[in-house]
Amino acid sequence: MSSPSNPDAPRRLFLALWPEETERRQLASLAVNIAGRRRVRDDNLHLTLVFLGATDAARLAEYEAALADLAALELELVLDRYGYWPQSRILWLGSNRTPPELYELVADLHQRLRGRGFTPERRAFQAHVTLARKFPGPVPAQPPAAPVCWPIHDIALVESLREEGGARYRVLRRWPGLG
Repeated sequence: MSSPSNPDAPRRLFLALWPEETERRQLASLAVNIAGRRRVRDDNLHLTLVFLGATDAARLAEYEAALADLAALELELVLDRYGYWPQSRILWLGSNRTPPELYELVADLHQRLRGRGFTPERRAFQAHVTLARKFPGPVPAQPPAAPVCWPIHDIALVESLREEGGARYRVLRRWPGLG
């Protein structure tokens, strides 16, 4: 899982819920209908659980070891409300009732990784899928006509790659058994 240009260079990594094709199509449809060209690329739609940041190979091995025995979890996430962060101009889709199990999962991930040198972000976790960046606002007044019901099956380790047209995300590994 090393970067092709320089295997020793740190990589921008995060742990995420990565949608299957059905959920991805639903998310993409909402994004294009509301945000048009400002939307996040369809293949980049995801829900970040933990941002790992710049991670070298040794630290990545530590993180993978900490996550090796993740417990099974049965979870369905219903994304049924829009949100907007005006300062960063981000339009997102979230849940009116985020399952407590999702918060517990994030807390468990933080606990496991903290023992391997990870420092969590200061801001609290808020379950959301970014639909658009540089969105002029405002948030849509009505909720989505049909919520996105997303059965969670695994956690993905994802790398953020910088490209000419913006970031592209690549799944490096999945921990199955969730769902």
